[in-house]
Amino acid sequence: MTATPMNFRVPVDLKNEFERTCRSLNLPMTAQLIFMMRAFVESEANKRRLKSDDDNSPLPFFSPNT
Repeated sequence: MTATPMNFRVPVDLKNEFERTCRSLNLPMTAQLIFMMRAFVESEANKRRLKSDDDNSPLPFFSPNT
């Protein structure tokens, strides 16, 4: 896996609380950020998949089960 640096601004209080929380869990901040990013990307991909599945379903008045 190739990695790339990211640089972005975060409110100081949020960054400090995140750092404190990660430290209390003995969890690197980078690892937690990557985990949250992956979870977000997968969640959005699932939403898109579900939406595209719905787009291919027959309209209710064409369905023989109604």
